[in-house]
Amino acid sequence: MTLTPEQRAELEALGPETVRGKSSLARPGRNVPVPGFKTGESSAGNLLRGDIEDWLAEKHIEDARIQHSILRWAKIAGWAAIIGVLIGAATLWFTIRPEH
Repeated sequence: MTLTPEQRAELEALGPETVRGKSSLARPGRNVPVPGFKTGESSAGNLLRGDIEDWLAEKHIEDARIQHSILRWAKIAGWAAIIGVLIGAATLWFTIRPEH
């Protein structure tokens, strides 16, 4: 079973760490209902451990993509700073260099 929009909204509101903690209280198995969620027993069915694990995997992938993007921009900023320092040093060198 997939998550209903209401269940997904509840998981998003709680966040991965809280959801992980609550899901650890359930018995092992993908088709085991997990207690402690408001939308756990909706008309669409129970909130199952397997659905929660799938949602947590999605969140992990999203976080990894964000971290990769941040790292890429940090590298670009680092290289830009290095180039700026080199250009500044070269400009200063040629500005105050004594004439021969």
